[in-house]
Amino acid sequence: MTIFPDLSDLVIEQISVTNDVTVTVHAASSTASCPCCGAMSKRVQSRYIRTLRDLPASGRLVHLVVRVRRFFCQESTCVRKIFAERFPSLTFPRVKCTLRLQETLREMGFVLGGEAGARLGKHLSLPASPDTLLRLVKRTELPTASAPRVVGIDDWSWKRRLRYGTLICDLESGRPIEVLPDREVETVSAWFESHPTVEIVSRDRSSEYATAMKKGAPQALQVADRWHLGKNLAGSVETLLARCRAEIRRALQAQATPEQEREETAPTLEEERRPPRSRSVKLAQEGRRAQKRDRYTQVVEFHQQGLKATDIASRIGIGERTVYRWLGHGTFPEARRRRRRPSLIDPYENYVLNWWQEGNRNGAQLYRELTARGYTGSAKAMYHYLTTLRIPRSHASKLSASRPREHKRVPSLPTPLENFSAQRATWLFMGQPEKLNERQQEELALIRQASPTTEIAYCLAQAFMHMIREHTGQQLDTWLSSVEVSHLPEFESFARGIHQDKMAVLAGLTLPWSNGPLEGHINRLKLLKRSMYGRAKLPLLRARMLHTA
Repeated sequence: MTIFPDLSDLVIEQISVTNDVTVTVHAASSTASCPCCGAMSKRVQSRYIRTLRDLPASGRLVHLVVRVRRFFCQESTCVRKIFAERFPSLTFPRVKCTLRLQETLREMGFVLGGEAGARLGKHLSLPASPDTLLRLVKRTELPTASAPRVVGIDDWSWKRRLRYGTLICDLESGRPIEVLPDREVETVSAWFESHPTVEIVSRDRSSEYATAMKKGAPQALQVADRWHLGKNLAGSVETLLARCRAEIRRALQAQATPEQEREETAPTLEEERRPPRSRSVKLAQEGRRAQKRDRYTQVVEFHQQGLKATDIASRIGIGERTVYRWLGHGTFPEARRRRRRPSLIDPYENYVLNWWQEGNRNGAQLYRELTARGYTGSAKAMYHYLTTLRIPRSHASKLSASRPREHKRVPSLPTPLENFSAQRATWLFMGQPEKLNERQQEELALIRQASPTTEIAYCLAQAFMHMIREHTGQQLDTWLSSVEVSHLPEFESFARGIHQDKMAVLAGLTLPWSNGPLEGHINRLKLLKRSMYGRAKLPLLRARMLHTA
């Protein structure tokens, strides 16, 4: 029986078993070739012992004691006069472990990293330090993408909201092919310039990636990811449902009291200084506020009818503490102003204010001056700060709301959709009708019947989701015309975004390519980053990510 089938060029002299296993071997051939000139030699100059670690046997450490011979080189012109025989099938020169042990440790490093791999190695009788495992990982040559044709691109966060990287995958093979340190236009476009074979690129709705594609791969067809399209549509539907919550609920219950109606229409102003928001952000804020105001109206109604806070919370679908806080407030609880997060432009605030007061308005010039002074933020962040300088402070008068009546009424019976939630109802609008259960179908029917606006929104949402599921992008123009006729501001905002990126959206609704495989690899990349406690630099993270490819 052969103990070491892969070491046919060695002869086993002795095997001793104590706490460890020691195997003594020597070369089977009487000659050796010079590593410099390749000449064969028989003249032995001396001998020495070389000890190597091998894979364990039944939990015991295995040591190979190799008797190595030194030879005289027979070639007179060779620069090396004496050389030691080598064993290419066993190990490398000046290495203290066998090739198969190195390969095992390397795989442990790729899968587990340094610290976790070293801890597991102790239990498997494979002792190695974390530095050894990482050194083996970094020395490995990574696979290179030969000529990718269809790729997907998406970002991942080094540190959320501050620093992002880019992952690129070959969608035909489903394997990652590159990890970039950032998502800047120059970095991404440079990679595509070095890969001119790319014909199709699947991406999210990011304008940075769209610009990088036009610059680095103008020949490639851009495809908007369908999942992101559905997510954008869901945001518009949720905003619309939040805005229409009071209309939906009033259609399903008794007419509200005159006092409450006057409270709903009372104007409010915000006492804060903030930059102008985009139309979609404003619509979302207004929708959330309308939903909160309608819930507050319900709380007041039920409290006047004599219901306890526990019963009110369960019927509306909010927390009991929220009910107590709202009732104790006495008026509609406006959202508290959030504290502004620290910004990279804060150290230069005085300089920017003086620059602004001097009458300067050239943002590009200001960005160059700030960069020269050490500013490392983006131009977008600087322009965002400049917009706050154009808005003067406004002072708003506080609302005076009438207190609830002291006399109690008889509690009314629960009515449908008392606990209506725009977020929960959004998925009823987005989902496939045949996959909804009976209760969900009944709730959806009530919402559609309660408001003509929601009925139009449901038809538009289902038509767009049908294009996503069935890849019928040729219906996009018809759908955009329907949105224009509907006069729903939330859908009009969504349609404007589609017009700005129409070719990519049309390709996403027609072609089978998407970022689905890419999202799975991003989850694995995040797992690798967190398993190394976020301390891994790009070379190690890239090596572990691309090794499976």
